[in-house]
Amino acid sequence: MTRHYFKIALFLMLSAGGLAGTAASAADSGTGNASAPPVNGIDVAALNGKVTLQVPGAFVNQTREDTTSQNPGVKIQVFTDRQRQQVIGVSEVPTAAGDANDTSADAFNKMAQGSLSGLKTQYKDVQKTGQSTEIVAGRKFLRLDTRQSVEGNAMLGSTITTPYAGNVLTIQVLTPAKNEVQHNRLVKQVLGTVAFH
Repeated sequence: MTRHYFKIALFLMLSAGGLAGTAASAADSGTGNASAPPVNGIDVAALNGKVTLQVPGAFVNQTREDTTSQNPGVKIQVFTDRQRQQVIGVSEVPTAAGDANDTSADAFNKMAQGSLSGLKTQYKDVQKTGQSTEIVAGRKFLRLDTRQSVEGNAMLGSTITTPYAGNVLTIQVLTPAKNEVQHNRLVKQVLGTVAFH
C-alpha cells in the first residue's frame, strides 16, 4: 500500500496549497462571498456518484480543472472558506490489489502511519493528536487528527478515510489551530451528510 500513502500525501499537500491561496483564489474567481453564504450547502459526489456528501455553502469550489498532474485514477476536489481559513478536501485513490475492503485495525494502523509519514514530508512540526475509528453512514472510517505548521500557520487537520468500491475515499478538513471547536463542528457537519449509494 506504499503507493496509496504517497497519493494521500499528495492530496494533503494540495489541500494545504489551496488554503494558502484561499483569499486570492476566491477573489480572482469572483465567487465565495463568505459574508453572505448560500443557505444550502454544496453537493459533492465521489466515485462516480457512489458516495455523496455536502459542504457548507460558505465554501468555494477550488478544484483544479486541469487534472493532468494527478496520477491516473486519482481524483481530488478542494473547497475553501476564505473567511474562516478552512479547507475541505475529498479524494479518491485506487487501492492496491487485496486492500479493496480492508477496514481491519491492522490496515487502519498502516494507513495512519502512511498518512502521518506523508504529512511529515510536507509540513513542519507535525504532531499526531488522535486516531480513532468512526462509523459514518454505516461504514468504518479511520480518523487521524493532527496539528502541523502550514506556511508558518498552526493548523488542525482531520483526515477521515475508508476503502470503498476499489478505491480509498478520503475526506480532509483543515482549520486554524486556534479554532478547535469550529474545526470539530465542521468535521461532524460534513460527516453527517455522507451517504453511500
